[in-house]
Amino acid sequence: MKKIGIIGYGWVAGANHKSSYEIFDGAEIVAVCDIKPAALEKAKADFNLSDDCLFTDYKALIDSGLCDAVDICTPNNLHCEIAKYALNAGLPVSIEKPVGMNAQEVYEVKKLAKEKNLPVFICLTWHHMPTTRFFKDVLDKGLLGRIYHCYIKCIKESGLWEGRRLEWRFDGERAGSGVLGDLGSHMIDFLNWANEDIVGLSANTGIFIKERQKEDSDEWAEVTTDDYANILADLKSGATANIELSRCAQTEAQLVEFVIYGQNGCIKFSNAAEDGLDVCFIESDEFGNEKQIIKTPESYGKMGGIFQSESFVNMTEGKCDNYTTTIDNGLKAQIVIDAALKSAKEKRYVTVAEIENELK
Repeated sequence: MKKIGIIGYGWVAGANHKSSYEIFDGAEIVAVCDIKPAALEKAKADFNLSDDCLFTDYKALIDSGLCDAVDICTPNNLHCEIAKYALNAGLPVSIEKPVGMNAQEVYEVKKLAKEKNLPVFICLTWHHMPTTRFFKDVLDKGLLGRIYHCYIKCIKESGLWEGRRLEWRFDGERAGSGVLGDLGSHMIDFLNWANEDIVGLSANTGIFIKERQKEDSDEWAEVTTDDYANILADLKSGATANIELSRCAQTEAQLVEFVIYGQNGCIKFSNAAEDGLDVCFIESDEFGNEKQIIKTPESYGKMGGIFQSESFVNMTEGKCDNYTTTIDNGLKAQIVIDAALKSAKEKRYVTVAEIENELK
């Protein structure tokens, strides 16, 4: 049984991470760290923890000796700092996405992990759901032939929630970017996972809700992270990619779509119908040649399940597979995020090599 300490117990940890650990019997949450008393009280109840397993200082949790590994779910500006401390203490880590504030600090985590010979898992959640895993396996059969177009979308209305205050996600000093990092890291990574690496791009970003009330007062302050981002990218294979991101898509709780067109057909995933894939092939012995929905096989796990925590624990035990999300996945996504930020700021086409060449 792997003993896990969670650092940062906000919404993501208290919902997605908690539920992912609950469907896996190979790990136990033994300690939680957060600076907010209410978060610690929730964690205490959620995991039946004693007071001496609750911390307000991440270093104290890591140094406590209670944990075999730590799961980092803090604001983005703390991810790499905490990961380095844990790695230096000899603990494997899981890090929420985006991994850091920029590619350089993520690269430094990668180098330290290699030096310490410790695994670093990245929470790129779309690797760890039944239908997206099925998508990956169907794609890897090569039935599409040469890839022409990739259309990737992640839009939601969360930026329009009435009364939503200036939490850390809207603060560039703590988040680095808005939907570009928060949602875009997943979408960029999915392209990479589909073996369609971005080599260059043009991006635009913007802010619709320009002011919000501070969390701790009635004072209003400026929003400094993007509400939307659009990326038009060239891929290493010669294909093109369009990535659409927004948290101001009114009436959409969350819509995620991955659509890939090739010379021999199309594969489409939508979370609106997550129990199967829309496919159409010109000719396929396995799937025929008609437009159809193919159901996700039961072997991929129960629908609605997120198997991220299981994959993290397996990685700490040296068991990796086609779905494992490593620091390499996180760094590749972060490099593209940096390129998109540079493109939007300078209003020009930016190559991935420009960002890679700056790493040291």
